[in-house]
Amino acid sequence: MRRVNRTILLLLLTAAGTNASSKNGSRKPPHTFVDVGACPFECCTYRQWTVAEKVTVVDSPNGKHVIETLSKGDIVTGLTGEVISEPIPAKADRDVPDTPIKRGDMFYVLHYDGEGYWKVWLEGKITFVHESVMDVPHPKAEWWVKIKDSHGTVGWALSNSNFAHQDACE
Repeated sequence: MRRVNRTILLLLLTAAGTNASSKNGSRKPPHTFVDVGACPFECCTYRQWTVAEKVTVVDSPNGKHVIETLSKGDIVTGLTGEVISEPIPAKADRDVPDTPIKRGDMFYVLHYDGEGYWKVWLEGKITFVHESVMDVPHPKAEWWVKIKDSHGTVGWALSNSNFAHQDACE
């Protein structure tokens, strides 16, 4: 099922990437890439989580305005998230199976996506490269999650292993 969902997502992202690329002609991703709605590992899920460590909640990803501080054991609902990364360029040393990447192509590694796959940018389009096929550089990436506490307060926090029950496979 996960493979079918990934294939459907890949087709949708490729179509969206084609439209974006033709509009702005972008062969390079932005210096800071924001993957809205990302849940960056296998079995990742947005649902009820338990705070594992003291967490500072702010008004936006990378925000400076502190909304509240949550304590270990507090219950929150994970609503959505964003992976914010600094893409790293890489040059393909071979054709990459199951992708449009050909030997000599310059692509940009965005972030880890789960199940051994890395999300990459090739000429304005998103595709996925499996780590068993090609070593890719690992960019700096932060996973910000939008959460709602038991009182209805909504804000953003860095995930950084601060929450339990984000993994539906556990």
